[in-house]
Amino acid sequence: MTLSIALRGDTARFPGNTLPALRSALRAGADLVKIDVHLTSDGYPVLVDERVVALPGSPPHQVADLTLAELAAARDDVERRIPTLMEVIAEFGGGDTAPLLVDAASPQAALAADTVLREHGFGDLALFTGPLETLQALRARSPGARIMLAWEQPGPPPEEVARTLRPTFLGSHFSLVDRERVADLHRHGFGVVAWTVNEFPEMARLMGMGVDALATDRVDDLVSLTSGRAQETVTGPP
Repeated sequence: MTLSIALRGDTARFPGNTLPALRSALRAGADLVKIDVHLTSDGYPVLVDERVVALPGSPPHQVADLTLAELAAARDDVERRIPTLMEVIAEFGGGDTAPLLVDAASPQAALAADTVLREHGFGDLALFTGPLETLQALRARSPGARIMLAWEQPGPPPEEVARTLRPTFLGSHFSLVDRERVADLHRHGFGVVAWTVNEFPEMARLMGMGVDALATDRVDDLVSLTSGRAQETVTGPP
């Protein structure tokens, strides 16, 4: 089975990293929604695409320099409002898993996100990714955390990195993924994630190679493949 990952939610219909985008992606059947998490100056993990946010009537600021209240004033459109991770968990954490791939911008953001997840009963259920130092800090604090390591070098990671981080998945740009790479990483015990796959034939080709997850901006197309709906449409009813 190939997992479907919606990057920042259903961005074909809504602004990324917003509650409407997340809702739409999960309704479409995405297995995971990748969210970008940053930490405000007063310690709240929030969902924002970039490290810099423009405030009305003032120059752009780093998210880390703004309070949650200041970020709340950054967008007038309700659909574009910057949500907190706590809001996301409250809305989408009703099952046995948290359907989130948390891309943490810094070690501090990763640790704060991990704390919020654990406080709400989802410790070790979400998947984390981010810079190497971020993942190292997370692993040191949470031995059971699930990690996806971005890895675009030939072969598996060095033994020390693999032993320290113990990633569940290795992720690469789809153009670097071929059948041999998938087989090699599987032999070493890693799942394989390919991103950003937006063309339907490329999705089908990578699924045929045995990748474990695909990340896309076109969640409807991907879910139609991973769920088998596309095949049903081609073959028709039995």
